[in-house]
Amino acid sequence: MKLWQMLVQGLLTTAPALAEGAIWQKTDTGSTILGAAIFFIVPAAVVFLFFVYRINRKLKAIVIAGQRSALMQQNRSRVLAMIVEQAPLEQVLDALVEGAEQMDPSASCTVLLLDDQNILHVASAPHLPDAYNAAIDGIAAGYGVGSCGTAAYSGQRVIVEDVRVHPYWLPYQALVDVAGIRSCWSEPIKNRQGKVLGTFAIYHKEVTAPSEQDIQLISESAALAEIVIERSHAIEELKRSEERHRLLADHATDVIWTMDPSGHFTYISPSAEKLTGFSVSALMRQQMRQLVTRESYAQVKLQMKKAARALQAGQPYPDYVGEVEQVCKDGRRVWSEVKISGMYADGVFVGILGVSRDLTERRKIEERMRYMAQHDTLTGLPNRTLFTDRLQKALQYVMRNQKSLALMLLDLNKFKPVNDTHGHAVGDLLLQQVAERLKNTIRTSDTVARIGGDEFIILLPQLEQGYSASMVADKIQQAIAQPFDIHGLDIRISCSIGLACYPEDGETDLLLSKVADQRMYQQKATSTENPVLSISS
Repeated sequence: MKLWQMLVQGLLTTAPALAEGAIWQKTDTGSTILGAAIFFIVPAAVVFLFFVYRINRKLKAIVIAGQRSALMQQNRSRVLAMIVEQAPLEQVLDALVEGAEQMDPSASCTVLLLDDQNILHVASAPHLPDAYNAAIDGIAAGYGVGSCGTAAYSGQRVIVEDVRVHPYWLPYQALVDVAGIRSCWSEPIKNRQGKVLGTFAIYHKEVTAPSEQDIQLISESAALAEIVIERSHAIEELKRSEERHRLLADHATDVIWTMDPSGHFTYISPSAEKLTGFSVSALMRQQMRQLVTRESYAQVKLQMKKAARALQAGQPYPDYVGEVEQVCKDGRRVWSEVKISGMYADGVFVGILGVSRDLTERRKIEERMRYMAQHDTLTGLPNRTLFTDRLQKALQYVMRNQKSLALMLLDLNKFKPVNDTHGHAVGDLLLQQVAERLKNTIRTSDTVARIGGDEFIILLPQLEQGYSASMVADKIQQAIAQPFDIHGLDIRISCSIGLACYPEDGETDLLLSKVADQRMYQQKATSTENPVLSISS
């Protein structure tokens, strides 16, 4: 039974008994007075209804936040999939913008790219008028040049709640009329070195101030746009590299080599030394199996056998494209894309021609994309996707081995007043410190994830003797209750934890999550019964 249902039933049960006390009694003078029960019933009912109203509002907000978090993860996964498929930059940015607009249907979003001359160009703005996009395309970044021009120039987020009165927008009132906008928030898109690549902006047709969810949306959208733009730059650079390679045999990064039919190198370009650290003469004395890892050589050997069978059957040497891991002189390992084709003289096979291209940077970008798809941008903790995968694997293990595990849902108390009083920047730093305390409280084999806002989830995959889930929950609450020092501010909060154990409380992830969720809100409801606690900071 839900908490509010229990409270209603309690009121209905006690009301008749109290009403019986509200009887008319005769005085010595024959007059009557109303019993004291009414004096208690009416205020109690008012307090009770106000309490139910507050709980319902909180529950509704939590449901909406969960839906928003799931949609944000879905949009992020779709954009990352398009990046992996090497979709055109314009298409990926359009998908990113449309995904952000799904999160807030009242908003129109844009991505502007900053070129080397400090000029902004419209890359995606599907729901703003063409006349407006044409007017801002080619505008120079600078202080006071609207929201986006200022954000690109300063490298800082710019929030303009009313473009009609803000000094940054006074020279552009004609454009405001064209677009029919009243507010514009712009976030700079910066790479890992801090260079501004462009801006991500959110427009509204009404005077609007950003909420906590809006700040999260604009920050994560800009971070995702950075990956999209950097990936596009890497692909364009790779294409330019391929064009130069057709003109230069000894390309700066690509290694060109030839091999005779017996498997001995006959030529290696000088660029091999830059890639591997070995001199060309040292490489010429080695064979393929000495230059790559065991796993990569097994792959190459299989291709060699396939090629030998083709040649014996009188067929052309089969072209090959694959990725191999090479061993460098200093012990490092680098991934290279290898393209192999046959060489012929007067129709006779005389050897093979190979081109090796360093994939180190591309691999780093791909690894970063995989990391972003599975981790929370702000705290670096696993997100819901990665946590769900680990929970499923943990359940499979405990089922097979008749072990137990625990699931904990954690929600911070009094977090909103921190944002309202000190701003979202302090709130973000607080969430990061909370994440660190949670990681330091649990074992390395446990998992803590952020699943949205100020809500976290913790998995204890194996409960061993002497390691009680309730003890861990107590340690966590004690850790969170300790003061936080954020730029000299003494921040004090607490948390509510809902605990569910396998197999006592359920044998599936859905059942365990449901039980933990119910227990967490029961604990939170108890803590909010004291109105002082609910507003303190």
